[in-house]
Amino acid sequence: MNYLENILRGTSADSVSIFIAIIIMSAFIVALILGKMNLGRDFVQYAPTLLTTLGIFGTFFGIVLGLLDFNQANIEESIPPLLAGLKTAFITSLIGIFASLVLKVLSTIPVFQAKKSERMANKATPEDILSAMESQVDEVKALKDALIGNEESTLFGQLKILRGDINDNSKNSRKVIQEQADIEYARFQEQASAEAVRFDEFSDKLWLKMQDFTDAISKSATEQIIDALKQVISDFNHNLTEQFGDNFKQLNEAVLLLVRWQEDYKAQLEEMKKQYELGVEAITSTESSITVISEHSKAIPESMSELKEIMIVCRHQISDLESHLNAFSNMRDKAVEAVPEIQNHIETVVKDISKSVDIANEHYTNMLSETDKGIKNVVQDITKSIDTVNEHYMDILSKTDEGIQSVSDILVGSAEIVNKKIDLASTEFMNNTARTNESLQNSSDYLQEQAGIMKQNLENSVRELNSTMRSMIETLVKDTSEMNSTMTTANQNLVLETSNIRDVISKSVDKLQQRLSDVIDDVATQQINQAKRTFDAMEDQVRNQVGLTGEAVDSQLKLIDESMQQEINRVITEMGRALTQVTGKFVEDYVKLTQAMNEIVNERAA
Repeated sequence: MNYLENILRGTSADSVSIFIAIIIMSAFIVALILGKMNLGRDFVQYAPTLLTTLGIFGTFFGIVLGLLDFNQANIEESIPPLLAGLKTAFITSLIGIFASLVLKVLSTIPVFQAKKSERMANKATPEDILSAMESQVDEVKALKDALIGNEESTLFGQLKILRGDINDNSKNSRKVIQEQADIEYARFQEQASAEAVRFDEFSDKLWLKMQDFTDAISKSATEQIIDALKQVISDFNHNLTEQFGDNFKQLNEAVLLLVRWQEDYKAQLEEMKKQYELGVEAITSTESSITVISEHSKAIPESMSELKEIMIVCRHQISDLESHLNAFSNMRDKAVEAVPEIQNHIETVVKDISKSVDIANEHYTNMLSETDKGIKNVVQDITKSIDTVNEHYMDILSKTDEGIQSVSDILVGSAEIVNKKIDLASTEFMNNTARTNESLQNSSDYLQEQAGIMKQNLENSVRELNSTMRSMIETLVKDTSEMNSTMTTANQNLVLETSNIRDVISKSVDKLQQRLSDVIDDVATQQINQAKRTFDAMEDQVRNQVGLTGEAVDSQLKLIDESMQQEINRVITEMGRALTQVTGKFVEDYVKLTQAMNEIVNERAA
């Protein structure tokens, strides 16, 4: 690249301009001489383009020479060589374009054109002309056979075959689309059945989890309480059986009562389980009601189709009325046009008949006007009825849409509310459980503390049995009363907390049942809407594909017909031009032949 730049820097702009100008003028002179001598026609025809190309080559060469010495850091010193290069560029392009224009102009002047030799025309005979015309006729027949022959290889036969292929392709495409639609429908049914199976499995798993949850709650509560009481009772029995037999008997009775209460609580839990089963049955009944609603909703498209048929009948009636109106208007126009002519003819015959014709004309015009009014009234009534039907139909659709939207909004709101309530219930349940555990832990701690105090008191009483027996008995009575009150309060608190837990659990079960019913409703509506949207989309897609295929086939047939018509017109035009040229050439040759024969006859006569 540097070597090439050094070579270009060694050349000057003026020398390049002179060299390219010499090449352009040489090509111009050679093309002019060859055109005059009728030699090198390809070079002569390409000469204008060659001259223009040489000028453009000089343009870019001059621009390159100007830009080689251009320095951005020193623009003032770089401008003169740049202008010199641009000067070379413009001069060479101007010379090339000017030479091309001059050559084109000179090629149209007869002086610089090649002389036509007339030796071939003088040697032509009538037999040659006849054979040439016969060969042209044969070629025209061959062209006709190639265009509209009976064989399949002709253009017309190929067009027929192409049309048949297009029809076959359209049928195959429709079959493929139908098969794809069937496959998609079967796939959708499989997905729907799979979703139903998944939903059943989910409901079964949910039922098992809820049953396990209730069993775990009941077992954990009862087992913890029983274990705590057993531990306390064993401690008391181990330490204080001999001295406090009566008190422990009372405590045993209280424990028995507590065990009975636990059995009652278990029975209540079983009743809650039965209520939960009833809730599940209610959910199944709601599911059956949803299926009934979906079955009833299927009647809506049928009523829509019947309404569509009514609209079609109304449209047919309107079209019939319009045709009758057109017929009546034509009859009226013809009658109006015929009346003046009849009147002119009858006025020349008799005046009395003209009066009767005027009366008949007035009667006909009144009758036609009344008929037009009646027909217009009928059309207005029909249009009003159609408008009312459309308005009623649109109101039904709008109300249906509003109802569906309101139901969906209500379902969404209820779902949110149920979620919030379930969250609150779960938090309350956890808080109540925590409080219950705390109260039980406090009671057990309190019992342990009291047991420690009593143990210490017993040890003190054994050591000081002789001196402080009465005080020990009083202390024992006080402690026993305090223990009884403590157990009573603990029992009451336990009963209250248990009732609260039962209420919370019942509320949670009711809320869960409501949430499950709402979820089932939402899932059912979503499945129905999804199925409807899927079928609508599939139907629209099939219709669009069939319409596009029909439009493509029609457009292809139109393009084929247009191209065939254009090709036939072009062939006929070319045949006419060829026949015109042949006829003109035949006339010229015939005139020359007659002149030559006259000259020969005159020479022989002379």
